[in-house]
This record gives sequence, C-alpha cells and structure tokens, in this order.
Amino acid sequence: MAKDSSASLEEAKLRNELIRIRNTFSFRLGLLITNSFFRKPWLIFVFPFLFMKMSLDFIKNRKRHSSSLNESVVGSYNSECLLLFVASEGGKAACERAKELANEWLSEYRNHLVIVSSNTGLIGFNQQNLSLYMIPDPKSKETISRSQWNKSCENTLFRAIYTHLPRLFIFDGPYPYRGVLNAMDSAPDMESVWIQSERTSDEVVAKASPFFTKMKKMNYLGDTQLKANNSKRTYHSLTNKILIATGYGSHEGSQKTPKQVLNILSNYENIHLVGVKNSSISEQLTHYTELWDEVIENPSMSKLQAAVVSDNIELISKLHSLMIPTLCILHKSTTKDVTRLIQSLASSGTLFVSQWNEKEEIELYIQALLNREWNLSISQRGTVSKKSTVLEQFI
Repeated sequence: MAKDSSASLEEAKLRNELIRIRNTFSFRLGLLITNSFFRKPWLIFVFPFLFMKMSLDFIKNRKRHSSSLNESVVGSYNSECLLLFVASEGGKAACERAKELANEWLSEYRNHLVIVSSNTGLIGFNQQNLSLYMIPDPKSKETISRSQWNKSCENTLFRAIYTHLPRLFIFDGPYPYRGVLNAMDSAPDMESVWIQSERTSDEVVAKASPFFTKMKKMNYLGDTQLKANNSKRTYHSLTNKILIATGYGSHEGSQKTPKQVLNILSNYENIHLVGVKNSSISEQLTHYTELWDEVIENPSMSKLQAAVVSDNIELISKLHSLMIPTLCILHKSTTKDVTRLIQSLASSGTLFVSQWNEKEEIELYIQALLNREWNLSISQRGTVSKKSTVLEQFI
C-alpha cells in the first residue's frame, strides 16, 4: 500500500478504492471508447486491435495482482513479528511490562518487536530488532483535540501494521482508543489480544470486545500462592530501605507523596527512602536516598524493609510475593473492584490498607512497618512459586 506521511487512514482507503475502480474492465473499456470515438477519431480504424490488446493486458494484470495479493496475505502472518501498543494510563508499570516482554520476545534472534505507545516512559527505549513509534500522551495539556489525536493514533498504528505485518497485536491498557480500533479494523486477518486492566469497566469491555480475537486480564492473585521456603530474611539481609511509590502506575504525575508520610518517616534515624523516577516527586528529591527507574523487576526489591504504595495491583502483588510489609494508601479514584483485590491480599497480614484522610491510622501502620522485630517475623512466613512470564500471560 503506497502511503505518504501526511495521509490519513480514511484518505488511504479512498485512494485504494479509486485505484480499484480505475483497474476494472468497464472503466478501461469506457476510457478506450472515449479516446477512440471522441478525443482521437482517427483511432476508430484500429479500435478492434486496441480492444483486443486492452483485454489481454487486463487478463495479465489481474493474474499478476492475484499473485501479489496472495503473497501479501501470506506475509501478513509473520510469526516472527509482534506488535504491542502501550497506553499511557498504565504509567511506569506498563512500561516495565513492555520492557520485560521485549527481553523475552527478542531473545530469539529472528524475532522482531514493534511498539506503538503514548506512554512517555518508553521514550528512548532501544534494543536490537525493536521498532518504537511514539505518539503524544492523550492526557497531556499540550495534546490537540480528541478527534485529531485519534486520527494521529490511527495513522501511526496503521503504518506500523502495514510496514511490519505482525502476526499478533497486543493492546495493553484499560480501554482501547478509537484510533486503535479504527486501525485494527483495517487489518481483519491480524490476530489481536486485549490485556485488560483491573480498572476496565464491563461497559467498555462490551463495546470493544468485538474488535479483538482474545481478551485477557492480568493475573495478579495467581502469583501470590504461598509455599514454604528455606530462605528467610534476617537482620543481615534486611536493609533499612523503604520504598515510597504512592505515584506509581496510573497515578504518576497526579499524586504526590503526602507530607504527613514524609514527616512521620523523618522521625526515624538510619532509614533510607527509595523513590520512583517520575515528575511527581521532583519537588521532594531531598527526602530520597535513591530513585529507581525500574521497580517491578528491580533486583534490590527483595532487600526492602517495607514499602508505602498507592493502589497499583501489580506492584502490591509483587511486594506481597516477596513478603515485604507494605502500606497501601488508596487513591480517591480507586474503584471497588481494585479495593476488593487489595483487601484479598491484605488478609495475609503483610499488607495494611488505609485512606489518604486517615492520618492517625497511617501513622500507626508506618510504626508497625518500621518495627524490625515484627517486620522480620511477618516476612518469614513464606514466598511464592515461580511467576509466569509476560509472554505466557499475554499470548
């Protein structure tokens, strides 16, 4: 499909339809009659020969077109190419999932991964055999109108599909954008999977499900089944590091660490606060000993003494799997389904759950987290079995 960089998907469809009409036998015959009988009357004498030549050319071109079309259809099922769309609503957690998937998929030297993303956390991400297409964050204040943004999203994804011809398309986000659905509609033979967020409503699922071949939900609780483990955390293995990730995930940039939490922690000596690299803590950098760029797969996570987080299920389940005592402070927009999942994990005893306005309760929970005797005893109950890979969950 020939496309210029400024053409929209709608314009491309119209242009392709025009080309199809011009290549029909009736159009060519009408053009030949017009030229022979009206524009160039001297061609009337050779019209029978011109008609025969046009008919033979039409038959040859149709056979050639059918052959190239079959090759195109076969090429569209490139089993070594995977297309991933990472929505900005997933925040840093979605970026980490994408990078983990990239490492797994690209471990096969012939495989190719294409990422289209509105998530700024993937800017600059580069690996061999990886193609990255960035589009503006739809929630950004500098973003154009919603209809224009969807058109831009549609065009970018459309070009990614027909440039790389992936076998499988994975959408990772709470709700598919209209631009994504339009681009998918142009490639009906491409298999598609929607990885739904815990925040995805039933109404959104009902509207968007017909566009996808499969729909899956991230399996958070399935990775938290405890089993006995001989490796226990001790005074020597336990650090004084406290992870503060109240702006991690979907709340990145919209939820800062409350001053109350930082004030309580400042009363304790010999503790080191670990933050997450994002814009929401730029004004509080002096409180942190270090900042993590990667969180979910950070090798230092198992050495944490405790964590204070928001309602990101993926991070909470990872901390729970490592039996790291955690305080979850629910966001004002936390849904009932998310709260239910978090409460089910809290029954283990390693997770406290509170609201932002419960100041006294938060202080009591932080005191418990920083009590090393209780911390060690609660964290020695066990760990989890091996977690399934991202590819196993997605495909």
